[in-house]
Amino acid sequence: MRRVKNLSVIIVLVFSFAMVMACKVSVPIREMSTAKNAISSAEKVNADKYAPEDMDQARTKLLESHDQVMDKEADKARGSAEEAASLAQQAYNRALPLVAKDTIAVAEKSIEEAGEAYAERLAAGEYREAEESLKRANDLFQDKEYHEAYNAAVLADEKAKSARAAALGKKEMLRDSIVEVKRTLEEAMHYGAEKYAPEKLNLANENVDIAEKAYDDLELKKGFSAVEVAKLNADEALFAALKNTASDRLTAAQKAITLAEKSKLAAGKKEEMNAARESLAEAKSLLADGKYRESIAASDEAIRLAYLAMGLRPDGSVIAGGGGEVAQDQEKVEEQEKDYLLYTVQYRERYKDCLWYIAKKFYGNGMLWKKIYNANLDQIGDPDLIMPGWVLKVPKLKK
Repeated sequence: MRRVKNLSVIIVLVFSFAMVMACKVSVPIREMSTAKNAISSAEKVNADKYAPEDMDQARTKLLESHDQVMDKEADKARGSAEEAASLAQQAYNRALPLVAKDTIAVAEKSIEEAGEAYAERLAAGEYREAEESLKRANDLFQDKEYHEAYNAAVLADEKAKSARAAALGKKEMLRDSIVEVKRTLEEAMHYGAEKYAPEKLNLANENVDIAEKAYDDLELKKGFSAVEVAKLNADEALFAALKNTASDRLTAAQKAITLAEKSKLAAGKKEEMNAARESLAEAKSLLADGKYRESIAASDEAIRLAYLAMGLRPDGSVIAGGGGEVAQDQEKVEEQEKDYLLYTVQYRERYKDCLWYIAKKFYGNGMLWKKIYNANLDQIGDPDLIMPGWVLKVPKLKK
């Protein structure tokens, strides 16, 4: 059967003719209007998809009614119009539960996509309205109130799409959070988190990568979840790094002052030594109060002042005109210890001196660090902890 879809054209023709013929023949305008409205209602619930045969027959019967009016067969025209209305109503009744069910599914998908965009946080009002409308649609559907269920599902879909759009409009909040965590990680690495909190550091970096991919994929909920995990671990890594570095720098400051107190040159630098001791005391107090950055700065100042008193820079080099008693002692020992070379442990702000580096420098192989460690057991207790200013013996390799 040929399907008839251009209903608007048909209606215009029918009613234009009806107005012309109204004075000459009895035209079933009421019945034909009812049929036209019934077909329009069926179209709104997509009856062409869910009940196509009924819709074709309804349109065909309405056309027949028009032809019968043209032929001045009023009774037949009325009967065809009534049949068209009945078929359209039948199509509507068949389509309504199906379109309601499908629209509910569409709304559920839209709410899911809004959830992925983290609309529950970034567009909370509309997202909540969408969820409430969807719940109402499902309840109405269970009660077989399909028309109301359909309308509620349409509203849920509209609210969900609007919420998603609003959430995506705020996606830069995720980018800002990622940048903030990266800054924390940079600071944590600066203070040695790779040594003091490697697991926290790795977990934070992994979740930053997840968050960045989620940002690109517009999966904002996943991104915000990952960035929260990253932030937690980055903060913990920074805390551990600061605390341990502050403790290490305090130990280094104590060692530097002890070394200076044995120096003849430093004995004449009371002002510098007093200032060094004051900085050391301040570093201890700040460390106890959990003010780790300030404690590190105070310890470094104590080290600088202690070395200044000895005529040395923190890297162990001699200050011009400063005497450099430690360096002079080094030359004497070098004369006495023909089987050893001497190396003064240096202070570096970011990367600490270590036995592996010294072995690499002298032997070309960092794995030989134990030779240096065994030769300096009188000074070194922990091979991972050597202090700036220490003069270490580096055994010469036998040819």
